[in-house]
Amino acid sequence: MRDLPQRTVTAVVYAALVLIGIFAPPIVFWVLLIVVGVLGLTELLALRAGRPAIGFGTLFFVGLGGLGALKQMGPLGARHGTADDLPVWLILAVLSTWAGDVTAYLVGSALGRRRIAPTISPGKTWEGTIAGFAASALVVLVVAATFGLPRIGAAIAAIGIGPLGLAGDLLESYVKRRAGVKDSGTIFPGHGGVLDRFDSLVAVATFLVLVIGVWGLINLGSEGGVVERF
Repeated sequence: MRDLPQRTVTAVVYAALVLIGIFAPPIVFWVLLIVVGVLGLTELLALRAGRPAIGFGTLFFVGLGGLGALKQMGPLGARHGTADDLPVWLILAVLSTWAGDVTAYLVGSALGRRRIAPTISPGKTWEGTIAGFAASALVVLVVAATFGLPRIGAAIAAIGIGPLGLAGDLLESYVKRRAGVKDSGTIFPGHGGVLDRFDSLVAVATFLVLVIGVWGLINLGSEGGVVERF
């Protein structure tokens, strides 16, 4: 944890930019996604990791589209007036992913002993991962309660976001190991590149869009649809 001060400063700046994008008009958010996409593509091409890079690249760009979709959904399903026109599912995705990442890092660094995948991501431990899952689920439930999101949707998100975020992280780590590098880039001092910062989030966004979309198809034609019965 010797690099914690540098990581903290970078994280604050990064978080501020993301939050500005979340609450900005949709066009601003889409422009930011395009910038992230271009930077991510540059890093992917530099890695030259073959099929694994193609697989993660597909997830990366689908996930960026998913983030845009969550932004466009606005307060879908929210029942409390506090939601207004806020992109509540996007807020849920970002805050729960961040909570899981930060908690996993802190707990894993302080208490971690049992490694999950030492050949792919040596720093990840079961202790940190489980703590991260719990933190993600807690944030999901808090956001859902704050905005009055449907209970079924909140429960599915609480269960799935932690593991899906980890899967995205491990896939990106595998790509880096194949390329023989520690980080995908250097744009975020102490945190690596764009791919390093968005690996979990793109997986989470894809998961949430799929869940909301599938549930909407199941309830297509029924009274209230996805909003009332999700």
